[in-house]
Amino acid sequence: MRSFPRVALICVAALGLAAAARYGLIEPAHITARCDGGAADFWCVLRAWIIQSFVHQRIGWFALAVAVLAFVSSMRSLAALALFSACAGLVLYTTDLCAPAALLAIIGLVRERQPRLAASSSKIVQ
Repeated sequence: MRSFPRVALICVAALGLAAAARYGLIEPAHITARCDGGAADFWCVLRAWIIQSFVHQRIGWFALAVAVLAFVSSMRSLAALALFSACAGLVLYTTDLCAPAALLAIIGLVRERQPRLAASSSKIVQ
């Protein structure tokens, strides 16, 4: 239960940033018209990059790959990265891959760590 605030904070941050990108850069008609009209400013480049991240399922594959790696290796930093990208992908139209990635990442963050073999064997010898 100690991990819940950290998991919630990661999810809220990712969901907030992704919602800001979706409703502030991707969906507004005036930004779409300006960027499709040939503008090449920072916001249009960022918008194009965000769109490409979910059109070809890149954010989903990234989240799933990192979640599997985090689950297998028990690395919490990778699990946090996987959860952040999976939550963002859930808002950015990539639910098929991001839903299982989020589940694996949450499991990786909240499960108890197993003691390392070397550490436990040194206690037995003493």
